[in-house]
Amino acid sequence: MITDTQKQIAAAKAKLEALEKKAAAEMSKKLTTLHKEVGFATRAELISALQGLEGGAKRGRKPKAAAAASAGKAKKRAKRARITEELKAQVIEAVKAGEKGAAIASKFGISVPSLQNIKKAAGLTKTRGSK
Repeated sequence: MITDTQKQIAAAKAKLEALEKKAAAEMSKKLTTLHKEVGFATRAELISALQGLEGGAKRGRKPKAAAAASAGKAKKRAKRARITEELKAQVIEAVKAGEKGAAIASKFGISVPSLQNIKKAAGLTKTRGSK
């Protein structure tokens, strides 16, 4: 039950498809010789010349995606230190021996605030006086 109109539509679609393929082939052929027509020896020279036309760095603020990409990779997060009773005892001994807080923290792989918490729990800190 294909009517003449439907046959004409099918023929027009086939012709359009053939013309699109022909146009793509012509474009491909033209692009392969474009660098010679413009006066460059290779395509790479043409590409580098076109990229040189962009100019220097653009003014203004970078878009968020570009700014995030150029910021580089974030540092890896440190693994959480497990503060055991043995570690607390060693820290308290080091504090009583008179070592500095930052040195103790780095020696045992804990943060300075964690060191302060251990000292406070052991009663090795003084409370601030009232004003």
